[in-house]
Amino acid sequence: MEQEKLLVNLVRVSLAILLLRCFYLQIIRFPYYSALSRKQSIRTIESGIPRGKILDRNGRVLAEDNPCFDLVFVPYDLKSPAEEAELLKGYIQMDRDKLREIFTRRYRNPFDRIVIKKNLSPEEVAVVSENAFRLPGIFVQTGIRRHYLLGKAAAHLLGHLGEISEEQLDRWKDRGLKAGDVIGQDGLERYYDDFLRGLPGGILVEVDALGHHRRILGEKELRPGHDLYLTVDRTFQEVAAEALGENEGCVVAMDPRNGQVLALVSWPAFDPENPEKALASSGKPFLNRVIQGQYPPGSVFKIVTEIAALETMSIEEHDRIECTGEMVVGDVVFHCWKEEGHGWLDINLALPFSCNIFFGTIGMKTGVARLLDYARLFHLGQPTGIDLPGEKSGLVPEVNQSGGPLNIAIGQGSLLTTPLQLLSLVASVANGGNIWKPYVVKKVISPTGKLVRDVTPQLLRTVYVTPETMEVLKRGLKNVVAFGTGSAAAVPGVEVAGKTGTAQRGTSETGMSTHGAFACYAPADNPSLSLVVFLDRGASKQAARIAGVILRKILLSLEEDGSGETAVSSGGTDEDF
Repeated sequence: MEQEKLLVNLVRVSLAILLLRCFYLQIIRFPYYSALSRKQSIRTIESGIPRGKILDRNGRVLAEDNPCFDLVFVPYDLKSPAEEAELLKGYIQMDRDKLREIFTRRYRNPFDRIVIKKNLSPEEVAVVSENAFRLPGIFVQTGIRRHYLLGKAAAHLLGHLGEISEEQLDRWKDRGLKAGDVIGQDGLERYYDDFLRGLPGGILVEVDALGHHRRILGEKELRPGHDLYLTVDRTFQEVAAEALGENEGCVVAMDPRNGQVLALVSWPAFDPENPEKALASSGKPFLNRVIQGQYPPGSVFKIVTEIAALETMSIEEHDRIECTGEMVVGDVVFHCWKEEGHGWLDINLALPFSCNIFFGTIGMKTGVARLLDYARLFHLGQPTGIDLPGEKSGLVPEVNQSGGPLNIAIGQGSLLTTPLQLLSLVASVANGGNIWKPYVVKKVISPTGKLVRDVTPQLLRTVYVTPETMEVLKRGLKNVVAFGTGSAAAVPGVEVAGKTGTAQRGTSETGMSTHGAFACYAPADNPSLSLVVFLDRGASKQAARIAGVILRKILLSLEEDGSGETAVSSGGTDEDF
């Protein structure tokens, strides 16, 4: 009897607990679970992740989002993958085998919309729409495409977009990214992706327990990212790209007074709106030669050699050395680029004529250790810190791995620099020894117009060089263009100072045997523009000629519009190895 009573009480308590639990879940917690249910039954079909604009220093657009049409399909609704792939290849520019692979791939949710092709042409939209009855499960929906107004001319500067990889997803999982998201993959798009990337919008649909779309409920408004205002001038960028043409190499310009990059061009390049086309191309089109190309600086390094020799008093300004065209050091014959030699000359003529015998001799007097020390003083051998991804450091070797003073003095041996480092070097000479951190983004503005970030110039170091040495060096650099190896860069009415450099290429490389470079600034007595032209295959005379074209066109454009924050006012053959 007592056992039956105990069992009854136990049942009563259990029922009471169940009733209380049901009351808690269905009455007290109803709002929470109701909202959760609604959330699980409503999905957003994203039209893409909007991004902020990229504009030049004057507010001219360089990259922006434009509406487009994408072709999508629902795997569950696809009736005959092989047949529809065969039909579709006749309507859009896409390989049949690629279509079959997309259609037959296993998807986590067969009711989701899967993108077949982005940015359909108007003709493709029309023909797919006309034949929609033949393509069950396949349809056109609105999307977003990134438009780059300068195309290849600014590809390495702006970068490009691409679907996030599994490796990137693992590395950046704390950023709220998910598989299928499109993010910046290079250039400014990558470096400032967190600023540029907005919040996606799209169509709100109701789905059943299996995930099948039942009805459209409305739209979710997308939220664009922040806008980037650059230090780059669009006109300068276009002029530099046009002047470089299809020469394999790069051009980079900077204001020597603050480190603002004014133009950055690398060639070969890729189409930033369709980068996949360049994957099979030769010439390394994705290599940003300005910050990732590591080359011997050649005779541009004679700037450092001259400073080191004068500052350590290894020579004086009017010390003369005879160049006969060659010199013998041990069992090695060292040649000047001028076969017959330059005769007797001091440093005031040696720099304009880029005499290898003169600089090789003063390099031995100065010593390789001091030459390398001065290279490090000017921040060679380390990244400049520019706000672009993938910058290389170059190489200032140890003394025992350098190749000796003869080679280092003329920018050969194991010394490696990037074109941006050479620009930093010549800019520091232009401004009297200040090394500014190069930067590309001037400010970041929110969609509501709020200032999010304001970038100010950053002085990394001031290299002290005596006024006497700097005067000799600057006079020599002006004479390089006035009557020396850089005369092809001369601009009527404006005094330009610069240095040519032709460096030997590695024996494993094919084609021409030299790199050609020209580093300069203008106006010589009040510099507001510094410039480097570097050619992978060519001589410095060609680089100087390209620099001259750029300088002339930039000056002309400034005179024509009478505006611009960056104002520049007036103020032989080089085969040197």
